[in-house]
Amino acid sequence: MPKDLIDNIVSMMKIKSISGRQAEIAEVFAWIKQNYGGEGIIVNELNFTDASPVMILANCLGFDFDVAAIGHIDVVPAKDELFIPRIDGNRLYGRGGFDMKAAVAVYLETLLYTVGKNIRFGVILTSDEETSSNGMKAMQKAGIVTADVVFDGDSGDNIGKLVEKYKHPVSIELSAVGKNAHSSRPWDGVNAVNKLIDAIKALETYFPQYGKGKNVPDSTWVDTMVVTAVNSPVTYNVVPDKATARLNFRLTEKTGLADLEQILQNICTQYDCKYEVLLSSSGVYMSVNQPAIRQYIKIAENIIGKPLQITHSCGATDSRMFAAKSQVIMHSVTGANAHGDDEYAETDSIRLLSQIQKAFIDSLLSN
Repeated sequence: MPKDLIDNIVSMMKIKSISGRQAEIAEVFAWIKQNYGGEGIIVNELNFTDASPVMILANCLGFDFDVAAIGHIDVVPAKDELFIPRIDGNRLYGRGGFDMKAAVAVYLETLLYTVGKNIRFGVILTSDEETSSNGMKAMQKAGIVTADVVFDGDSGDNIGKLVEKYKHPVSIELSAVGKNAHSSRPWDGVNAVNKLIDAIKALETYFPQYGKGKNVPDSTWVDTMVVTAVNSPVTYNVVPDKATARLNFRLTEKTGLADLEQILQNICTQYDCKYEVLLSSSGVYMSVNQPAIRQYIKIAENIIGKPLQITHSCGATDSRMFAAKSQVIMHSVTGANAHGDDEYAETDSIRLLSQIQKAFIDSLLSN
């Protein structure tokens, strides 16, 4: 096994483990098994229907962990040269370094550190996070993994920040039916598109519209709604009798799915529309006052040498699968440009994250 943490990351980055390309996915898992599946480590390879493979490495039998680290080894497509990692000063450039093979390598180093210690530690690695997260969803549905504390290194972009909350994503489809007519005689028809427009405008009274340079919230921790598509399958000179629109909501803890559905039902009744929930996962609403998170922050601040900035995210994370029952610590390396040509992770932050995780494990052992 390469002795250096950064060498391990580089080795994984060279493998083009693009979501959906199972040969490369298998190659990364084989590399991990070969280099980290040594004495004291149990490697479990799981396959679920309609999901890419999942690997769980642990220092114990079973999947009930004191601490689990979750991550993914799949990446988005990129130019061939981005799979040739390069180091420029403190930055490791290349596809998948920041998102998120650097954090995965840290997890695996922490796992090795726990061998022989009185703590149940596991690393859960999925391979379809960039497309569907079906692997993580299948594990959640099966209910096979539990953890008191979860490391989520796919959250945040700076070792000096800890993410406290992630929003709840919900996607819905609005539909309306009208009566078609020639567009030169609109009074003979009922325009389904107009019904949707009226319904969407009514929704905007609950979910104000934000835009670059015109209506920016004081805090990004607000409920949002974005119209992502509008469609009517008719030609240019017909009053449309059918129309659909897709809307994406990002909800804070102030608005639950039931609250949203009540709003949608009321508006659909008023404007003669229907709605369907296409996707709904959950938010991650942690608190820095939770014991394990408070303990982690204290350790991290001591190692980094300055207070952590507590932040929130408008996006989503796979740790939502654990949010209801676990204390999720959302902390990662410093980096930028995930999915971009200039994706990078800072090497000193990678080593700091490794040091913090090991010190946190020691603190649990001493309790």
